[in-house]
Amino acid sequence: MAQYRTPRSESRLWEAGVQMDIYVYEPIDLERPAFRLLQLLRGNGPAIECILYQAYIDGIDTVPYDALSYTWGDTNKTSTVTVNGKTLGVTENLYSALQHLRLEDIDRVLWVDAICIDQGNEKERGHQVQQMCKIYSHAEEVVVWLGQPTEETNILMDCLRQLEENSLTHAHRHWDLAQWTTFWQLVPQNPDFELSKGLDLLLRRPWFRRVWILQEIANAKKASVRCGIKSVKARTFALAPSLIGIKPERHCQAVLDIMPGHLREETWWGESRDLYNLLLKFRESNASDPRDKVYALLGISSDAYDTDSLRPAYTKDLQAVICDTSLFLFGQSDVSYETMPQFLDDLTFRNSTSFLELVRRSNVREVELFIMRRGLEVSLSEDMIKAAAENQENGTKIINFLIQKRGSEITVTDGVIRAAARNRTSGRDIITLLFQKREGEFKLTKAAWEMMHDVFGGEYEEILKGLLQGISCVDAWNEDFDRLLYIMSEGGYTAAVKLLLDKGVDPNAQSRYYEIAVQTVLHKGQRAAAKLLLDNNANVNAVGRLQKTALYAASARGHEVVVKLLLDRGADVNARGEFHITPLCAASVGGHEAVVKLLLDKGADVGERDVFHHTALYMASAEGHKTVVKLLLDKGADVNVGGRRDDTPLYAASAGGHEAVVKLLLDKGANINKRGRLYNTALYAASAKGYTAVVKLLLDRDADVNARGKHGDTPLYAAAAGGHEAVVELLRSKEQEQSI
Repeated sequence: MAQYRTPRSESRLWEAGVQMDIYVYEPIDLERPAFRLLQLLRGNGPAIECILYQAYIDGIDTVPYDALSYTWGDTNKTSTVTVNGKTLGVTENLYSALQHLRLEDIDRVLWVDAICIDQGNEKERGHQVQQMCKIYSHAEEVVVWLGQPTEETNILMDCLRQLEENSLTHAHRHWDLAQWTTFWQLVPQNPDFELSKGLDLLLRRPWFRRVWILQEIANAKKASVRCGIKSVKARTFALAPSLIGIKPERHCQAVLDIMPGHLREETWWGESRDLYNLLLKFRESNASDPRDKVYALLGISSDAYDTDSLRPAYTKDLQAVICDTSLFLFGQSDVSYETMPQFLDDLTFRNSTSFLELVRRSNVREVELFIMRRGLEVSLSEDMIKAAAENQENGTKIINFLIQKRGSEITVTDGVIRAAARNRTSGRDIITLLFQKREGEFKLTKAAWEMMHDVFGGEYEEILKGLLQGISCVDAWNEDFDRLLYIMSEGGYTAAVKLLLDKGVDPNAQSRYYEIAVQTVLHKGQRAAAKLLLDNNANVNAVGRLQKTALYAASARGHEVVVKLLLDRGADVNARGEFHITPLCAASVGGHEAVVKLLLDKGADVGERDVFHHTALYMASAEGHKTVVKLLLDKGADVNVGGRRDDTPLYAASAGGHEAVVKLLLDKGANINKRGRLYNTALYAASAKGYTAVVKLLLDRDADVNARGKHGDTPLYAAAAGGHEAVVELLRSKEQEQSI
């Protein structure tokens, strides 16, 4: 808080009751970053006395100050304050704010726009608006004034204040929402009041709609939110909707996002602050002067803050400001607007149509400039790619640029293929370009291939022949052909697969984002394509991008015939995949009984564990696959060996509520009281989840009802904490039965 100590005798330059003149502003230095500061004199009565003086933002002797962020409310100046011994009219809301911000024993230095700016001087207003960002960013603290309180808002602010105080004893600066929520649950709350009502009342305050508050709060290095005499840090207030569980209106949430603290650091603010995006997010803001809907955003925009044509100038009329803004955003256009709402409502449409026309008729340089200025705010729709593909003179260069800069957004659809095919000048080059670019820079869909078939009037192998024509060495196109082999294999297009293999494409190749072809065909059960790949020396034990073998992929999906084919070709039945998971584990977790049996018959090791120490029996038990569990047990799987932290198959089945599996495991001799995760038993796991039938089954088999976990918790405690009444009754009944 910016405070200023002066002797009380020196702070009174006038006597109460003396008739005073109306305050008249003296000019400030418009050639330098001058501004006025308001020294709010100490006191506690109805009369508010101040000293107003000129200072410089870059001055070394400028005293620390706080900046007020508020709304004028009713613009009628029904209240007065004394400034330098003279009377100045102010709005009722500002008078109320000053009353609450004034201190009894010490002066306070503030910046308040309605007093510190001569609102009747247009040149000064323009000068001060250009400095607004610096004024708020240099302030010690920005104080947000939300007006007078209600009972509901007081209760909300008290709870937020308590949360704030509780967090001070911890290193809370980098907490995520989950950590804040944990502490929020510890704040005592009156059940007779809904905190959401208090928050809703505050979010409906005019402050959240005033356009100027955006740069005021966005430039604050520290801020507090004040309602009446209650105050909390802005970083705490911004979390309130998430803590209480309400979703604010989009406009309000965007304001909360730019408050100092966690949200400002984690949300869109760090990446999307161009003028277009700001106008889009805050077009519902209110401003007494419609020109301010643009001027108030310039200082916080990433691309327009230093643009000469948009510098705040209240000598310009509204249409000139709209025209300059439209020119900056969209270039020359015949479109004109009479009002600011008309212009703002048309932003999204203008953005799309402007870029659409640009890629259809212009050159690559102009497209580059547009993308640079707008950044990610330009969405590359299918229509835009089609328009670029139809550009007779510059289509190839524009498509090439878009692929390089935004390739991940481009999907080669049937519409794109048609558009390129209609381009008689460069259509073939554009199509070839799309195929030549490396994977990861565009997406090739099945629909696009089907359209290629229709456009060129042949089979897939004919399309590929056209692309392959004149290419003697596939090594230069390795990644493209590897990708095509993957796509054709995945779709089961065996003729196209054969053509690529005959051309020398490596059946074992793997691109950055795709698995090896043989793995995907087996994953999808494409037996004919799989056989073709294997006949062309595809490595049956090849390890893919995620450390998976083809046998693993087929086993995980339950493709019995394909699994048999691989095993007959010599696939390693115990080869480990991702996280050291074996084909047997993969089939077990999916409940594929026939595949599990086939793998076991081929010698799969029933006791193998993955990186988490899970066995196939543990994984099948956790998923509730009874028939698979029985198969594994019949093959000698250890009923008491399971997963990490000593979790047993019985623990996993109980935690999942799989009654039939629990019974089967118990019948096979599972240790009912063996402790697993956090030293907890199967009974504890079932009780915590509220699985009544499983709890009853375990109790009937004499599970220890009083077994305590690592933290001393009993199954009864776990059930009660979860609110599982039926389980609580079962456990209490068992306890009483044992105590008799």
